[in-house]
Amino acid sequence: MMDLIKESDLKLIEDKKSNNINIDNLKKDAIKNKKVITICGPTCVGKTKIAINLAAILKTDIISVDSIQIYKGMDIGTDKYDTEKYNLKQYMISIFNPDHNVTVVEFRDICRKIIEDEFFLKDKIPLLVGGSGLYIRGVIDELNFVQGKDKIIRKKLKENIKKYGLSVYYEKLKKIDPAYSKKISINDERRIIRALEVYKITGKPFSFFQNKWESRKSIYNNSIFGIEIDRPELYKNIEERVNRMFSRGLVKEVKSLIEKGYKDCNSILQAVGYKEVVKYINGEINLHECVDEVKRNTRRLAKKQMTWFKSDPGIKWIRTDSYGNIIDLIVDILSIINNSVVN
Repeated sequence: MMDLIKESDLKLIEDKKSNNINIDNLKKDAIKNKKVITICGPTCVGKTKIAINLAAILKTDIISVDSIQIYKGMDIGTDKYDTEKYNLKQYMISIFNPDHNVTVVEFRDICRKIIEDEFFLKDKIPLLVGGSGLYIRGVIDELNFVQGKDKIIRKKLKENIKKYGLSVYYEKLKKIDPAYSKKISINDERRIIRALEVYKITGKPFSFFQNKWESRKSIYNNSIFGIEIDRPELYKNIEERVNRMFSRGLVKEVKSLIEKGYKDCNSILQAVGYKEVVKYINGEINLHECVDEVKRNTRRLAKKQMTWFKSDPGIKWIRTDSYGNIIDLIVDILSIINNSVVN
């Protein structure tokens, strides 16, 4: 079990480094000014540990902003935490079956309602944590998502992808929209189809609409913290997590999802940790190759996540490996929140 900061440490936090942090006053001001705290960063960087400690100190709960943890039964491969053992609630976890295609807009609407009903109305500080950059922006920012859809175009794209292969259409996307193609996986069929569909409807690349987000305004009073560590340490964490996932029964979990009829769902075929195991179950690769692929694809995912988050000037970056202990790290985060709570 993760070590939590103890009650006896709170006075130490309030006195440390002469930051003059009064946790009770900080909470009151944050609640009064409807402060929203977000912990983001790449996978395996230690976001949840920090979020759980903050939630315990601020007497609040956690909202997961993860595009895959929202699905039921996808637990081991997404490294879901059992926060109940810390007496914390965790929202936006295990809401839909894997065959439900959750859009960013749907995720946003559910999450914003939770922020209003379960936090603001109950005088609690919303604490968001996750690595899905688009979903985080969708929740906290006023973004204009492209709403246009054309069933005929989409159907034709799906048929052609089955006939000619997804890689052919990824290459088409690279020519039309090289900027966006770099942000998504060559296997991300849903996003490839969506980007090509948007181009056919609007005549503009998908990245055109994303670039407009640079001037976006948030609908909340935010403090956004990006968590980072040296790459060798991050890769070590990835190595350990993937090994742990397989030892905990990831293959069995994927087999169970397949038996329930979810083999062809986008959530299974596109999520790192699941798509590779499907290949192993299908006999396309052996177990050793499967584990190696998961590790390699997780490293690639982490790199893409960092690229996404680093483009956001509103994020305050915290290097966890520059701290000797969790208390010093939490002190600095609380100091930043305390100084910005009314801004």
